Amino acid sequence: MMNSKKIIFFDIDRTLYDPDIKKIPASTIEALKILHADENIEIAIATGRAFYMLDIINEIKEYINIFITINGQIIIKDGKTIYRNPISKEKVLGVVKKFNEAEMKYGFLGEFDETLNIVDDKGKKAFELVSMALPRIDPHFYMDNDIFQMWAFCEKEYHSSFKELFHDMEVVSWLGDGFDVLSKGMSKEQGIKKILEIENIKLENAYAFGDGDNDIEMLDFIPNSVCMGNGSENAKKHAAYLTEDIKDDGVMKGLIRLGLLDRL
Repeated sequence: MMNSKKIIFFDIDRTLYDPDIKKIPASTIEALKILHADENIEIAIATGRAFYMLDIINEIKEYINIFITINGQIIIKDGKTIYRNPISKEKVLGVVKKFNEAEMKYGFLGEFDETLNIVDDKGKKAFELVSMALPRIDPHFYMDNDIFQMWAFCEKEYHSSFKELFHDMEVVSWLGDGFDVLSKGMSKEQGIKKILEIENIKLENAYAFGDGDNDIEMLDFIPNSVCMGNGSENAKKHAAYLTEDIKDDGVMKGLIRLGLLDRL
């Protein structure tokens, strides 16, 4: 029997966290604090980041017990990893081969660490845009570690060519010149489906806030989806609702509009 709980999935970068000021807006912190006090509402994270990259949201971690990380590749609930989906070694080797042939700058995202094969201005800029520390250099990290996602950097107009090249993988652009490569069919949506099943929550009682292209599957899947005013034009087309910019209390105003929060 389904329970009557509601659950809200939040993206992090430029949804909860503003990398321009390197802070979570005060109105967002207050809104999550109020939601957390309601025993009928559960707060979850759905992010492209790995768990070890979440220091930027330390202020609100106490309000959250579910983390869908690396675009659905690893799920953590109540401090325990309940799902992990590394890319097969064969596919990782194939991607590395193609990247090397194209003389790409690329990197790897493992369960507990991340690396790059080399650092250049494009890579630096991509990480700066989302306030992420530059990973250490280790081009051979994939040889001895499970890889959950790969990333690479080149002008955005060339991203589509890599989508064609890696047709059996998911290729998702981020801000700037970076893009992710992960297992086919994996996205935040898949992680959310697992959590709804585990938590026994109806889809109509699920809500989602996002802003980027890696949120599109999530925004499509959840009927009560909200895109930030600062979101990509593509993401906005896939959300049921639009809210204000992160700099204009977008999360708080969106929650009020959905009826999940009274005015602060």
